[in-house]
Parts: sequence; structure tokens; C-alpha cells
Amino acid sequence: MHTYQKPHRSWPLRLLHGLGSVLPLDRVPFLHLDADALVAKAEQQTGLRHWGDRRFRDPFDRLVESLRTEAHLHPTGRYYFHQYLLRLLTNRLQLQACWQAHPEILQVPLVRPLFVVGMYRSGTTFLHNLLAEDPQSQWLPVWQGLYPCAEPDGADPTGDRRIQKALEHLAFQNSLAPNFSTAHHIDAQRPAECSRLFEHSFVGHLFDFRVGVPTYSQWLLDQDLRSAYQEYRQQLQLLSWAKVGAEHQPHWVLKAPAHIFALDSLLETFPDAAIVYLHRDPIEVLPSCCSLATLGRSRFTDHPQPLDPPAIGCHWLEVLSEGIRRADGVCQQVQDAGGQGVYHLQYRDLLRDPLGQIRQIYDYFGYAMGDAFEAKIHGWIQANPQHKRGVHRYSLEQFGLDPQQVNAAFKGTQGG
Repeated sequence: MHTYQKPHRSWPLRLLHGLGSVLPLDRVPFLHLDADALVAKAEQQTGLRHWGDRRFRDPFDRLVESLRTEAHLHPTGRYYFHQYLLRLLTNRLQLQACWQAHPEILQVPLVRPLFVVGMYRSGTTFLHNLLAEDPQSQWLPVWQGLYPCAEPDGADPTGDRRIQKALEHLAFQNSLAPNFSTAHHIDAQRPAECSRLFEHSFVGHLFDFRVGVPTYSQWLLDQDLRSAYQEYRQQLQLLSWAKVGAEHQPHWVLKAPAHIFALDSLLETFPDAAIVYLHRDPIEVLPSCCSLATLGRSRFTDHPQPLDPPAIGCHWLEVLSEGIRRADGVCQQVQDAGGQGVYHLQYRDLLRDPLGQIRQIYDYFGYAMGDAFEAKIHGWIQANPQHKRGVHRYSLEQFGLDPQQVNAAFKGTQGG
């Protein structure tokens, strides 16, 4: 049975850059999460007032309300999310300032981006890491997902300050749940889920892995995300422009399981997108997903409600089965229209022959695959064997689920 380690209140932890100085957990300042106060503080810190599309306030306000009333955050959790939300708000202001100062950013082409999608815990991270080894691609590193805008003074063109802040951010998270990295290792300088960019619009399914915010999560499932996808595209254009200019653009390699909830919006925003849809047995996926959510939430609460195993199991069964139904529906529409934008890949085939499967993906979408890429794939696999950081153990029964229940929920889908 997989367990998590709760942090000791007496641990003297160095809170992150922007989270304060060295403090024991029992001396973390008590902070109320107040949406208006956070917005005002972000404006004060940056000296900026232009927010762009003001529709961000509805999801932001709903998220803050769920964090206040449902997440049962302990003092460190409240302090963490106060600073987390403040970072997202200041990022949003800085992004708007970048686009205003350089309108040419929004003309940067994003040619044939490659997206890895599928259920959480279906092997998307493994495939994304392999695809990101292509020297002819570009990808989003974790540090840039956390801090997409360069320092305002222009003194840090390589991102060193932002990398250091990201390292501190991740070190703090890991200190609160030492086992989390076994389940899902996050490296500041390796590829990130592009879901981090959506958080600047405050529409993020990743919040479910950090806290229990059921009202916000249910609301999010019912939203039209086209405007959020437009802001996401604009952020990718900024990152492309800042890296190599608009003259020559390698294709993006991006990954987010959350795309399964809005493949229609993704394809509307990126009509030439190449989508690799990874499939894995939900009976294997669900307990892993539930375990990771338990570990993630345990960093910020010790209240039993957000950590209740049957509730977590019920939540993810509903969310993932709904996501697969939506994704399957969009894929069927693409197929019916004669489109070639989706490549279906089984997880077991990826494990059996990763290089062969990537060759097939590249052949299907017409990307050029060079010898250097193949060599880098071999090198990455050798350096990162399965269970490199330990074994993540879990079971369906641990979360009040059984195979018959899961099979019934996914019946008739690609996961069924």
C-alpha cells in the first residue's frame, strides 16, 4: 500500500523565492485568500494595470472561492496558494505588457505543432520526453511554464533567475511530500505540461492534483475554453518569438492530458495540429491518478475530506471517463471528415518499441526524423529506466473502486 509522509510542523523549511524567508511551518503567516486583494497586490507589485480579456475574473474568483471554502488548506497551504495565485496574476499582467509592447508577437507562425494527449497517467510524460529529444523541435521547460516572461530589466536573457526560482519552487513542494517525486518527477529544465500556461487564464485541471476544489472542477468541465486556447496560443507565440525570432520556427512538441476535455477547441485554434492520442487501460490509469492526487493534496492539507480515498476515486472515475468520451467524439468527427490529424497509440506498444512507434508517428505526420534524434532517444531511455526513482504502488480497491465499475464507466470508449 502506497503511503505519503506528512510534513512535521517543526521542520525548518526554506520557503520559496517569493514565499518568504526561512521559517518553521508553525510560524507561516496566516493569510486569507481574497480575490480582490490578490489582484490589487499584483498590480502594485508590477506597476501594471492592463489585464487583457477581463473574462479571466470569473474562473479566478471561482477558484479562489473553492480554495477558501472546500480545500481545507492548512497554514502552509494557504500561504503557498496565496503566492501561487499572485505569481499567476503577475505573469498575466507581464504577458499583456509584452503583447502590447511587441504586437508582432501575435504574427509569429506556429507550424504543425505536435500534441501528446490521453488520460492522466497513460504514458504521456514518457512519450513527451522522447519526442522532446528531437533537435528540430522546441518544447516548454518547467521553469518557463512557471515564469514565461523574461525579467523586466532585461538582465537575464538566458532565464537563469527564473530557473533558480523554479528550482526553489519544486524543492519546496517536494519537501512537503517526499514521495511525490517517485510518482511523478518534475525537473525544472525538462519538458513541462503545457497546462501550466492555461493557468494564466485560471482554467486548470491540474488544480485537482493539488487540492480538493470540487465546485470549481465541476464548473470547469462545463466551460467553453476557446478564449483560453487563444491566450495559450499567444503565449506559445511569445516563447517562440523570444527564443529564435519569427524567421525560422521549429515545430512545438507539447503535452497535456487535459486537452482531452477540449480537443475541439485545440483543433479550432491549431487547425494543422498533429495529435498523438495515447491509450491505456483505465484499470491501470485510475488508481495511479488517484494516488498522485492524494500525494499532491497531502502537501497542503491534513483535513480528511480532501484526502478521502473513495471520494477521490469517484471524482477521477467521473472526470476521466467524461474526458475520454469527449475526446473520442472529436476524433470520430475528424475521421468522418477525412482528416489525418490524430494518431492513435497504445501504451503497451509504446513500451514495447518506443523508437519504432516514434518513427511511425513521424511518418504519419510527415516530420523529418534524423539520425541524431534516434541516437538521443536511445540515450534518454538508457538514462531513465522505468522505476528509476522507486516504485509507485497503488490499487483500485484503495480508492473504493473495482474493475467492473471502471469497465462500465468506460464502456463504448477508447478506454473501454
